Amino acid sequence: ISLDQWQARRGEASLFGRGLVSTPPTRGLAPAAPPARYAAPLEAAPAPPPPGAPRIAVIVDDLGGRRDVFDVLREILRPLTVAVLPALPLSASMARDAARSGMEVLLDVPMEPYRYPELDPGPGILLASMSPGQIQQAVGSQLDTVAPAVGVINRMGSRLTEDHSRMRAMLEVLAARRLFLVDAYTSSQSAAYDEARIAGVRAARRHLLIDHSRGEAGDRARWDEVAGWAERRGEVVVVAHGHPLTIRLLKEYIPRWEARGMRLVPVSAVVR
Repeated sequence: ISLDQWQARRGEASLFGRGLVSTPPTRGLAPAAPPARYAAPLEAAPAPPPPGAPRIAVIVDDLGGRRDVFDVLREILRPLTVAVLPALPLSASMARDAARSGMEVLLDVPMEPYRYPELDPGPGILLASMSPGQIQQAVGSQLDTVAPAVGVINRMGSRLTEDHSRMRAMLEVLAARRLFLVDAYTSSQSAAYDEARIAGVRAARRHLLIDHSRGEAGDRARWDEVAGWAERRGEVVVVAHGHPLTIRLLKEYIPRWEARGMRLVPVSAVVR
């Protein structure tokens, strides 16, 4: 908030996009510089684009285990969404810090994929062998840990998300807490998004996945697709893993999108 007020005194756009009002500085005194740890690597966001401009929602997931990526991420000072894994040493504190920094927080729920345990989404995994009641209890406990979460996204889960009854069980927890779902769409047979629509739970489905395991050339090829998706559809949901390469390329692509009149929005702005 202090940084936002400092920027407002300089005539720059509000970081939160809500036009926070601040008192002008005392005449003759230059505004104090913000603390160095909050120095933004990107220029201030340009004037908001007109209504109806293409919208881009970027979710950076797999967070909770390392601080370096997160600390650089929040210095971008844009309305990004972060997905925090449960049961990791930094999960709770990172979720709180993200919310305080103006970022939207999701619970990144590890779900059973095909080829488990060869593919392991991490501690706190929801298994197909669990009963619906056990699914509900586990999701509720994880949400209590990542308290600022406004929604849930699945990590892996190609097998579990195809299970209609277990997706319904999880959605009952979200409905009771008025949270939304983002289906990471790790399986073309995923039932999560469709079950959310039936249950009346707000939901979105991931359009583009950017996986740093393919290297910088592979990542760039996917980031290059984002603007086209946004222009064709009016909005796009992008999931990118929490990795230094992701953050470096985000800093590069965000100004490009803004120069083309696109808007970066939290994922809650595109759920239905």
